[in-house]
Amino acid sequence: MDKSFWRHVEEVLGSGKRIQIVKTLLKYGLSVRGEDVYIGDKVKATVTSLAEEAGVDRRVVMDVLKQISKDDFLREFFLHLRPAGPSLVSVSRLLGYRCLVVEIFEDKPGILAWVANALAEKDINILQVVAEDPNIYEEPKLYVVVSQPVPSEVIEKILQHPAIKRVSIS
Repeated sequence: MDKSFWRHVEEVLGSGKRIQIVKTLLKYGLSVRGEDVYIGDKVKATVTSLAEEAGVDRRVVMDVLKQISKDDFLREFFLHLRPAGPSLVSVSRLLGYRCLVVEIFEDKPGILAWVANALAEKDINILQVVAEDPNIYEEPKLYVVVSQPVPSEVIEKILQHPAIKRVSIS
């Protein structure tokens, strides 16, 4: 998905609160079928709950859903969008894991490989990776859930990549 995705969304829906609804659909991987919103294949989300999460009136949500269903590209896109599955990011400590949060200056190929290599050199197992799409998120982050504590020299190695701005551990 590139910047043209957002240009198309703005052409069809305009801006402001309508864009917030699209961002909410993307954040949770919610699909749109007609005027209904689904989590996965069979669990229906209510228009009211989507409106509350997006911080808009439910009538705006209903209008956006109608406009999505009328546009060929957006209808197809949101028809097939699905959630990526459970994220261990928020529960990593509870499970005895650690989560590296990597912030970047710019999106460049090889950032994930750089981080994975730095961890592999110290025999640290990666359990899950969640990468936020820089075309959707204003400040995308890379979340790397690992099986054990991360030594400071690994963080120092990761920070040597010129596109990486900051690394924190939660």
